[in-house]
Amino acid sequence: MLVVRTAIKSVRTARTVTLVIAHNVCRDLLPMVDNNFWVLYGQHTKPTFLENQRTQEKQRSTALTYVRRWNNCIDIGSSVGMWTRELASKFKKVYCFEPNTNFIECFNKNITESNVELFECGLSDTEHTASQGKQSTILVEYPGNVVCKTLDSFNLKNIDFIKIDVDGFEYKVLHGAIETIKNSNPVINIEMKEDKRKSIVRSCRKLLTKLGYKYAKRIKHDEVWLKK
Repeated sequence: MLVVRTAIKSVRTARTVTLVIAHNVCRDLLPMVDNNFWVLYGQHTKPTFLENQRTQEKQRSTALTYVRRWNNCIDIGSSVGMWTRELASKFKKVYCFEPNTNFIECFNKNITESNVELFECGLSDTEHTASQGKQSTILVEYPGNVVCKTLDSFNLKNIDFIKIDVDGFEYKVLHGAIETIKNSNPVINIEMKEDKRKSIVRSCRKLLTKLGYKYAKRIKHDEVWLKK
């Protein structure tokens, strides 16, 4: 009887060790997202490498919990790629839109993933030009150095997630993306700064509701909207 018990204990121990090893191997295979980025804005007047940058990490992790399919996604207002890198580790394809030349310079240093495509333009409700300072995230509706197009004009398919951070162009971006949204019903994470742009926020909510979306969650200035 002692021999049998010892044998059973040995089998259980071996099984436990095997499971632990398997767990560690699977954990090690999970994509590790690097949080070090080149930036060029604010006090940084030339490309500067910063470690452990976790800008909007809580908004990002919260929004992604609502995603159920992981085909393609769109990062509108990609800046230097702080959302893009994690999105690229989860989705098959990431389409990015960023018009600011300073941010694009850093984006190309930060993002080397093969499943990312960057469009160096702004998004709006019609095709036009706008103005933007090199140190600014804000587009001004005055003919200038930035080409703006509609998201619908790119005819992107199988979109499961859209992130929008465009500092005042939110409604215009949504209005120019109606067909894309209707075709794919993606989870939408959109910056909604009520304290700065109350009328724009109100218009965005009204349009999203009209498109059959419902409010799901707010983290800081960002809101997550889901198809009903």
